[in-house]
Amino acid sequence: MSSCKSCGARIIWAITRSGKRMPLDEMCTRVWIVEGRDGEIHTRPIDGHKPHFATCPNADQHRKKR
Repeated sequence: MSSCKSCGARIIWAITRSGKRMPLDEMCTRVWIVEGRDGEIHTRPIDGHKPHFATCPNADQHRKKR
């Protein structure tokens, strides 16, 4: 178990099909990872749970600039 460096929330890590790490809220244990035609990784939460990027109040600090 880890905690978010920005907000301190407890998180777990998932590995996408492309091998990238993605933080999930502690209670979120299932999420679909889909690689789109555009090469982007898209997630679809199951049972109403969300990846931590969607719930962290400081998520913008961790986004990569395009």
